Amino acid sequence: MKTHNFYQKEEKELISINITPLIDIVFLLLVFFMLATSFIQKSTIEVNLDSSESIQIESKKNTIVIILNEKGFIYLNNKKIDIDNIRGKIINSIKNDSKKTILIKSHKKIPVQNVIRLIEEVRLAGTDNIKLVNI
Repeated sequence: MKTHNFYQKEEKELISINITPLIDIVFLLLVFFMLATSFIQKSTIEVNLDSSESIQIESKKNTIVIILNEKGFIYLNNKKIDIDNIRGKIINSIKNDSKKTILIKSHKKIPVQNVIRLIEEVRLAGTDNIKLVNI
């Protein structure tokens, strides 16, 4: 008869976790998130701000003055004008002399979006010779 020894040491199996599939899953998740992420590049406008004392205007006949006051009204050479009509007026003004300087005087309390819209209208009129001044 066979006696059973309870005190006999049993052979234990070594338990191990195979991490190779785990590394594959992590790599696939990394690739998925890299491809799913959109890289947004914000467009910017470079502005060099000078103090108002340092701006020299060549002559009044070579300068078109646009004033954007604190109430949001636009004045072109001291005449009130709508932003939709400013492009045509500037095209007519620079038709003969494309070297004219556009001087935009804006109030400090005006939202930046309004100033940028005004700058874009001037640029669409065909000139990049723009100077900005805060009043």
